[in-house]
Formats: sequence, structure tokens, C-alpha cells
Amino acid sequence: MLDYSPTLTDHFLNPRNRGPLHNANALGEAGSLRTGDALRLMLRIEGGLIAAARFETTGGGPEVAAGSALTELLTGKTLAEARVITADYIETVLGGLPDEDRSAARVAAEALTAALRDFAQPPAFRAAQGARSSALPLAIAPLTPSLHRPGASAPADERAAVEKVLEEMRPTFRADGGDVELVEIAGPRVRVALKGNCSGCQLAGLTLGGLQKRLAEALGRAVLVVPAPAR
Repeated sequence: MLDYSPTLTDHFLNPRNRGPLHNANALGEAGSLRTGDALRLMLRIEGGLIAAARFETTGGGPEVAAGSALTELLTGKTLAEARVITADYIETVLGGLPDEDRSAARVAAEALTAALRDFAQPPAFRAAQGARSSALPLAIAPLTPSLHRPGASAPADERAAVEKVLEEMRPTFRADGGDVELVEIAGPRVRVALKGNCSGCQLAGLTLGGLQKRLAEALGRAVLVVPAPAR
């Protein structure tokens, strides 16, 4: 699989504080649904301390790990301590990130900045908005179809684009004794077959998360990469 630190791998396989926080009083969002790295940070701040922190993300392994690490760092911290947490610090806590995944730490830090800014709103403004929870719609707007898409890719072109991304990532897959092959593209779903050591590996989610981000960028639309059932 991809070269991730034991700390990052642990946060991905055993994410801390993932899910809704229904009594949140601070909410921050960053990233993009288009590229599959949207992250929502929810905080419960009491007496100047962060009593609880939880996150939700549409991203893969690095994004899940960054959200998990960030919420652990925040819990019990003062607002002043929270303000000095940066993307570089999150990356250091995770044991480093490959260049292509460094945006995960940046998105997490941006969500924190947005949440602290949200909490700093005037009391009257906050009272008018009411309690924050994960039931609120994402401020990050979902993709909407355009009225006219003359440049939309034909199925054959999309398949070629996916195959190109797989070919570019294949040396990484094969370095660990595995491989990934395209099975089909069905709407937003891109179904792939995991081969060799990739098949059944507990780190497959990390590989699929990185692949999903690359494919979303290549195709210019949101996609969900799913493994084909093992035969």
C-alpha cells in the first residue's frame, strides 16, 4: 500500500471522534465535494475550553486521519491553544504525509480556523442561528448539473482517463505486491478489482481514498471508488 506512517494508519483504521456532534456550538467546513476532501469540524466550547470535538469527511485515509488527529489535539484545549494548531503541526503529529496528500492537513487546519471564527461571531448573531449540529446542510455546495455540457466526456474518454490514472499509480501498487484494475464506471461509481496483496488488505481503504481523489481531479466530477467483490 501507500507509504504512510504507523500513526496515520492507526488514525485511519481506528478514527477518533468521527461522527455528528449534536450539541456543537462551533462549526467549520473546508475542502471540496468535487475533489472528495470536504471536512466538517464540530466543537462544543464551554468556559473557554473545547469540551468536545468531532469531525466528518468525504475523504479517504489521509483526510480521515487528519480529522481524527485534529479532534484529539483539540479536546481539552483552550481557544488560545487551539489557534496555534497549524497544518504543519497536524502533519507532524501524523508522522508526515506524502506530497500528494499534504492537502489533508491543510483542509483540517482550515476547518479549525472556520470553526473558531464561527464561535467568535457576536452573541446576537449566534443566538439567531441556534445550535449547530451535523444535521445542518454542508456549506460546501454539492455538484449541480449544468444546463449545457458540450464538453462532457464520453464514456470511452472517461474510461481512458481512469486507465491513465491507474497506470500512473501502478508502480506504487506493484511495489507492495499488489495491483488495481478498472472493472466498470457506472455513474458516480468507479468499480475496481484489487489484485495480489491489495486484495483483502486492511489498508485497502487508504489506497482507494488516494485513488478516488486522483480520479475526481482527472474526471472533473465527484466519484466513489468501490472494490469489486472478490471471486
